Amino acid sequence: MKCELCQRADAQTAITRGEGDEAEELYVCHACAKAERQRRQKKSQRTRKVSGLPPGMSMSITEISSSGEGNGETGGESPPPFIGAIMNAFQDMVSDLEKATKSAKEEKGPKYHDFPSSRVAAAYRIGGRFHFEGLHLIGELDAVKRAIHALRMELVGVSADGVAETGHVYTLRYAGSSEKAKRVVEDLLREERNARVRLFEELPRVFGDSLCRSLAILKNCRLLAPGEYFDLLSPLRLAAKEGMLEGITADEIERLLAEIDLSSSEDKLEPAERDRVDAERADEMNRRFEDVMLNERAEGKFL
Repeated sequence: MKCELCQRADAQTAITRGEGDEAEELYVCHACAKAERQRRQKKSQRTRKVSGLPPGMSMSITEISSSGEGNGETGGESPPPFIGAIMNAFQDMVSDLEKATKSAKEEKGPKYHDFPSSRVAAAYRIGGRFHFEGLHLIGELDAVKRAIHALRMELVGVSADGVAETGHVYTLRYAGSSEKAKRVVEDLLREERNARVRLFEELPRVFGDSLCRSLAILKNCRLLAPGEYFDLLSPLRLAAKEGMLEGITADEIERLLAEIDLSSSEDKLEPAERDRVDAERADEMNRRFEDVMLNERAEGKFL
């Protein structure tokens, strides 16, 4: 017997098409049975607009129905529990959106403040920003930022010359109590201190790799933008403070960092002029860092 739909392949299974008095049982091939099933699934899904949303906002959801198949029965069934949960979640979300819209009209958002980094030890700040190079190098900085965000605070980095969060220096912005922000800063500094200890004691290869890469670029680069320059000096600052560099002091690295303009002002230059300025900076740093290297203490630790 041939398939009653395509009339080509042999009939292999039975399906029910239509509803109520118009329902009919057909013997079809597997391909036609699959096509019919897909058609029915597509038909059973339709999108309708949800009413009751705040003005200027719309949302659509997919209505999912269930019907018997392959046994001549039709009719709706109660949706599976997880579908009911989704429908309830949509209703709750609509209610929350209405409340949020009303609340936004009644009151302004929280006012944020910048926590003054001048109150913390100099080892953990560069200029007016916190220096979290240790947390970056051990791979925990993203987790710290997520935790800070959950407390309605933000660590705001600096993007310059295409380098995001250059040097891993940050301003802490907070809403609410300054005492709470102070406790958070104390926790941040403790974590950064622990991160630096881990670099020296547990992850010397990671720290040594960062130092050697920075030195190699500063010794050999042909173009050097301010944002990259600042980022390269960041790990060297940690090493210099630990007395691990030969040929440059921690104070000089601090001075070099303070002189770098992170406003991306050189972006306004013509490309040729920008290349010339970057080339001059690169040549100057090639000369300055030519004799800078890890000292014997660092070599014994990292190499």
